[in-house]
Parts: sequence; C-alpha cells; structure tokens
Amino acid sequence: MKKCARSAIVLVALALGFALVAAVSHGQQDGAGLRWLAGEFPEELVRSMDESSAAFLRKDLEATRSHMTEDFATWELHHEDGPRLLVKGREESIAAMQSFFDGGIGSLWQEADVDRVGSIGGTMVQIEHDHYRFEDGPRTISTFVVIQYKDGKRWREWRLRLDPLQR
Repeated sequence: MKKCARSAIVLVALALGFALVAAVSHGQQDGAGLRWLAGEFPEELVRSMDESSAAFLRKDLEATRSHMTEDFATWELHHEDGPRLLVKGREESIAAMQSFFDGGIGSLWQEADVDRVGSIGGTMVQIEHDHYRFEDGPRTISTFVVIQYKDGKRWREWRLRLDPLQR
C-alpha cells in the first residue's frame, strides 16, 4: 500500500507541474539566470535553492551538502520498471555527484539552464536543461524535477527525463 500511495503522490505532483507549465505565458529572470515562471516561492526555500544551485553549477559539493538533509534521496521516474531509487542519503548523493563530475558523461557537462515552474508549500517544481559537449557537438538533456524540502533543506528529489539527448 505504501508503494501505491507514493506512486499516487508522485503522479499528482507531476500532473500539477505539467499543469503549471501549460498555464505559464511569461517568466521572470533572476540575477543568476534562473527563470521563475509561476507560483508562490517561500523566501527560505528560494534562498536555499538558489545557493544550492549556484554551488552545484560551480561544482562546489561542500556547499551543496549544506543544503541537503541527512536522509536526502533521489528517485528516477523514467526508469523502464517505474520509479527507481538512485541514491539514498546525503553522503551517497555527494559521492554520486563527485563521480558524475569526475568521469563519464559528467565530465562532458558544461552548464545548466533551470526553469523554476512553481511551488506548493515545501514542494518546488523545475525543469533542468543540462548542456554537454560531446566530440561530435553539443547536446542537451532536459529533466522535469520535483523537489521536496524538509526543515528548509532538500529532502526528496523526483526526476523525469523529458527527452533523450538532443542536438
């Protein structure tokens, strides 16, 4: 029953996020190049999200760590068998980020553009456009992300890749 309830919550959050995207006509740009599109954004969460995003973009994992709860977890929603836990715990998450930056596709990562879509209480929705430089040219991976906060820090992250690598 817990799995069904969790899946229902995720689906409702995703439906809300897509509805917010569809309802948005024009966004605002903040100083960090992040566009805020709709919804109410609690000041404490905005500050945490901005600082956390800026730290990640400059690959500062120590600063990123300070914005995550100890029991932080990331779920992949586009897995062929349904939602799949990617990482559990702040330290495992930081280790996965370090591994991402150190090798494989992560070493090809250049930057990201982030569209902040909306929020409800401690849950925020954004779309990330990660830009990579491959030998045969640049590509982008876009991901729909639902981020839940607990005590002002990132607690759960639900990721749905919107499309495959694009040119």
